[in-house]
Amino acid sequence: MITSPIPLSVCKNKESFFRELRKNGIKKKNRPAFNASGTGATTHFIERNGIKIAAIICMDEKHKKDYTKAQIVGLITHEAVHVWQEIKVSMGEHDPSSEFESYSVQMLTQRIFEAYYK
Repeated sequence: MITSPIPLSVCKNKESFFRELRKNGIKKKNRPAFNASGTGATTHFIERNGIKIAAIICMDEKHKKDYTKAQIVGLITHEAVHVWQEIKVSMGEHDPSSEFESYSVQMLTQRIFEAYYK
């Protein structure tokens, strides 16, 4: 679990994804696909009563060999920006300073990268 205003997890396979969904109270009939977009990574935001309660980044470890390290960094950065966009909304932040935004994306990217390679 990565610390942020929206709890964040990284799942590298369907089993860990389904565990995270169960942990967040998502029933089997309502669960989204592990990687619905068919791309290298997908972020699912779990909502309860209209409030985002969790973000789950799915990066299928089976496809790790299909990407260069630079491409993996790109995928992780892309997903980190999606998470950052939702964090801004949850904080009511409409115009963060460029430095605050840069440090936030950097922190998220690093933490996601560390979780992915754990």
